[in-house]
Amino acid sequence: FNARVAPTKCAILPISSNAECNAVVDEIALDLMENDISIRNDKSTAALGRRYARADELGVPFAVTVDFDTLVDHSVTLRERDTMKQIRLPKSDVTTLISAMVMGKTTWEKCMMKYQVVQVDDGEGNAKAELEKPKTVVEKSPRGSFHRPAK
Repeated sequence: FNARVAPTKCAILPISSNAECNAVVDEIALDLMENDISIRNDKSTAALGRRYARADELGVPFAVTVDFDTLVDHSVTLRERDTMKQIRLPKSDVTTLISAMVMGKTTWEKCMMKYQVVQVDDGEGNAKAELEKPKTVVEKSPRGSFHRPAK
């Protein structure tokens, strides 16, 4: 689904089922719902990859992951379904950013240029964060939108 027509706009996934992570998940969920953004809250004990896959199957365009770093620096990971790329952003920016993308006021490509892009699993089980430029650009024409390689 396009983010604008997707019945559920965002999944919120804690990396752990501890009370501190769940409290942050509930806070983000409440903020998104108060701004009329439909969510799917998945606090199950399944592996994170499996929960991402469940959300992808339902057509949920975005997923917010609350991890142990969130408890320290108040940042979360936002994943986009189609590219499977992830960015790290302040928890306070989540609602504004998702709303802007759903309404077409910004694009995922612009978000990847503004925030840190996170590469997952370097073979050692560690996530690396680095800035990266998009490899494709979206062009609009009278016949619709299409992706082409960036120059």
